[in-house]
Amino acid sequence: MELEEFYKEGQLHRVGDRAARVYYRVDGSVDWEEFYKKGIHHREGDRPAAVYYRADGSVASEWFWKEGQCHREGDRPAVVYCRADGSVESEAFYKEGHRHREGDRPAVVSYRADGSVEREEFWKEGQQYTPSKAKPCEGKTVEIDGVKYVLTPVD
Repeated sequence: MELEEFYKEGQLHRVGDRAARVYYRVDGSVDWEEFYKKGIHHREGDRPAAVYYRADGSVASEWFWKEGQCHREGDRPAVVYCRADGSVESEAFYKEGHRHREGDRPAVVSYRADGSVEREEFWKEGQQYTPSKAKPCEGKTVEIDGVKYVLTPVD
């Protein structure tokens, strides 16, 4: 493998939205590339700051970094692993360097080849948790024939 790096003032950095660190395979194809700004992983414009490729040139994984932290805005995954056919194998959501996703939605999702969900993990601010199993009606009050009832789960 051959490594190509670009520096500005002693720090990994390259202007013009071009990778500052590129690893090449023996055949000359790109194995992976990383984008840096002033020595830290960073790329503007919702584009991955690290991209890893298969020997055939297809994308194996993409990592989104902002100011040195794995991060992506807009409820989109910051890490995406792809199968050789281009389908998503797994994705992970990060906020400011920590696994994180709002709204009791999974921050890590693995998919089967048919696209169905194989595994989910729930994370907030870097802490894994189990989402609430509460039923949407649990605790609600209903009135039937003038009598009020509080709904509770039945085992």
